[in-house]
Amino acid sequence: MAPAGRRRRARITAEDLAQYGSVAGGTVNVERAARGLGVPTREVRQAIRQAEAAQSNMFYRRMSRRGDADVAEGASVPGMLQAAYGRGPRGGAVNARAAAQDLGVSPGTVRRWAAGTQRPSPAHLKALQSAARRAATTKRGRRAATADFRASARGRQALRTGDKLRVSGTQGPRDYPRDREVAVDMSPEDLEAMLRAYEEGGDRGLRDWMEGYLDNNYVAGWEFLTIDDLGIGPPGE
Repeated sequence: MAPAGRRRRARITAEDLAQYGSVAGGTVNVERAARGLGVPTREVRQAIRQAEAAQSNMFYRRMSRRGDADVAEGASVPGMLQAAYGRGPRGGAVNARAAAQDLGVSPGTVRRWAAGTQRPSPAHLKALQSAARRAATTKRGRRAATADFRASARGRQALRTGDKLRVSGTQGPRDYPRDREVAVDMSPEDLEAMLRAYEEGGDRGLRDWMEGYLDNNYVAGWEFLTIDDLGIGPPGE
């Protein structure tokens, strides 16, 4: 509890950090942010790590269409299972057979983990955390994720006919960034290039591709300070 007479500081947000550089681009000036926000530099660095982790998790969910996947530190067991192994072939919350084979347990055990009726042992939990982390940080993991996007109804349609790219966050021309959502048309070839940018370059590759695409197809000099959400298709997709 905070001492009497002192107010607890609110948690530093990505929008707070965006006053001192690009959170999405990793250019926040830590020293300036600490002075401006009146906090120690360690709090600024921690806030940056949290913002980057939230962005990475969001990117993974959108690029895979695994809506409950979670690759962040402290993720739930069901979220990590979906991130690492995807949905079941018949639409189940997790591919229990693939998870069981990788983790050395039975599919029934994986289903109980996913349902929350049984906790993984410490050794299995550590292995699951590593598998979820690899899903977003390795080319192999990201290719498996985008394969799910390509196989989804939205992905199949978009790769045939094109679709809208929607991005929300603090963004805009370099002399006028503000919190906004933008939507721009993408051809099937554009979408394929976007997926490949994520597969090959991860979070930075995707961010750079989208920034370049909006710079060339929306407004010149486009820059992201924060990326709060992105989607392909109508709002909410």
